[in-house]
Amino acid sequence: MTDVTVFNDIPCTLGESALWDGSRLYWVDILERRIYAKAWPAGPVRTLPVPDLVGSVALRAGGGLVAALRDAIAYCDVDAGTVEVVRGIDTPPGTRLNDGAVDPYGAFWFGSMDLAEKEPLGSFYRLEPSLTLIRAFGGIVCSNGPAWSPDGRTLYHVDSTVRVIRSYPVSPSGVVGEGVVFVSDVEHGWFPDGVTVDAEGFVWNCKFGGGRIVRYAPDGTVDRVVPVPVANPTRCAFVGPDLDLLAVTSARLGGDPAPLAGQTLLLDPGARGLPASRYAG
Repeated sequence: MTDVTVFNDIPCTLGESALWDGSRLYWVDILERRIYAKAWPAGPVRTLPVPDLVGSVALRAGGGLVAALRDAIAYCDVDAGTVEVVRGIDTPPGTRLNDGAVDPYGAFWFGSMDLAEKEPLGSFYRLEPSLTLIRAFGGIVCSNGPAWSPDGRTLYHVDSTVRVIRSYPVSPSGVVGEGVVFVSDVEHGWFPDGVTVDAEGFVWNCKFGGGRIVRYAPDGTVDRVVPVPVANPTRCAFVGPDLDLLAVTSARLGGDPAPLAGQTLLLDPGARGLPASRYAG
């Protein structure tokens, strides 16, 4: 096992959305309705309570964060302690917004999920800087991701419940082409969760229930498997001044008995990442 340290020992019920801004790490606890921020490498933790479930956060070009709440988009500032809801999302009953990220062109993409994780009620959206919302596609049970290839031409999206990661051609204007299966985990007992892409274009995927992170080559073949000391890693992000460390959020949800369950971990992945893009709105 790669040496793992604890970046922060707050035991999140459902930790998610690891996000590096160049000097600190953000993450969320979806179910406890909290956004956290910790300065690098050992600064104090700031906590921002939010009024609803918070599926993900991403950086804004003008400072602060854009957040996907249960059925709305909000601008959040951990330092100022502010949450401003800027757009409602008409989601079906029994669903909520989940994971999201910003593409290389400044749009915020996020998906939704069936809370019962049974029916394909979820959709995948693109939020333009003007707050115009475009539904890219639907038929999703539990949306996770997205992430993009270094050239921005390939979009990776996860439907966790059906255990599939798909890749899609995507244009700079956000037009999504026909998707193909990039990775299928249907033969395994775990669920693919959050993804990130490194500087070489390899895809890193957390396996919820699998106690591991898997690095895939751009053709979908397994390059390496990194075991972690929690059953439920949820999302990873490259962090540090050289983007050469991997921060990993995790969840106690699901009954993980590991002592580190729910905590935010740090490991050396032997690769470098790319800076997170910022929402232009």
